[in-house]
Amino acid sequence: MWESEFTEELLDLYKKYAAEHYGVEPDGYDELCCNAMTYEEFVGFIKECLATGKEMPEVVP
Repeated sequence: MWESEFTEELLDLYKKYAAEHYGVEPDGYDELCCNAMTYEEFVGFIKECLATGKEMPEVVP
């Protein structure tokens, strides 16, 4: 779960991601440690998912 900075941009990305992935939020995957990412990395991964239609575990190395 993401526990760091929440901006309007991130909130908007959360909503878009959840809308495209059946209500699952970008930090809703047990296998990901989102708090190990920087804000910029986290936002970048979400944007990549929205651009490609992939889920977070598919884009996070």
